[in-house]
Amino acid sequence: MTYLITGANRGIGLALTKEALKRNYKVIAAIRKPNSESLLELKNSGADIVIMELDVSDYQSIKNFSEKLEYQVDILINNAGVLYRDRFPELVYENFMNSFKVNTLGALFLTQELYKNQKLKQGGKIINIDSILGSISNASGTTSYSYSVSKAALNMATKLLSNFFVKEKIVVFSVHPGWVRTDMGGSEAPLTPVESAKGIIDLSEKVNETGKFYDYKGREIKW
Repeated sequence: MTYLITGANRGIGLALTKEALKRNYKVIAAIRKPNSESLLELKNSGADIVIMELDVSDYQSIKNFSEKLEYQVDILINNAGVLYRDRFPELVYENFMNSFKVNTLGALFLTQELYKNQKLKQGGKIINIDSILGSISNASGTTSYSYSVSKAALNMATKLLSNFFVKEKIVVFSVHPGWVRTDMGGSEAPLTPVESAKGIIDLSEKVNETGKFYDYKGREIKW
């Protein structure tokens, strides 16, 4: 089984990569700078990992990556993300533009290009790493308007893609990874990347219902 994980060089992405390798899966680690020490160490240790360059904020990079990819993908995990701390009424326009490029359009257009290049295996899964901060039903406040709005849009992409991929028997769902102790989540977060990654890889093995939004423990979240 082959996993493609974006943003695989740190935080949740690196933990997902290690967890998938631990379960004897092949991992294609897609990152902006392919000289990542953490991933090269894994490769040099004999792990079944392929490191490839991909900038999900750049459409041409997405196209090039999808054309060069030599493997069909069983599990696509759109993990790459960005978060800016911004609150109304001091919002910054550029924060929103970059958040949409990375958090929403990156996942959507990578999925499209992989599909057009026949790199998504029939019967596989597409997992969008989302956030409860993108849930409209649960919205009460946020530390980042740009992040929340872009993740809400990613949820819509998940739902639309789940409808499209029914004919391909590809399951599509969103996952809230929890509040994780990473550069993005901060040092006060209660969850380690390892704990979150174990839950997400479990879901990648077990979930067969398309068009849903779960947390990393498999509990359904309202859109």
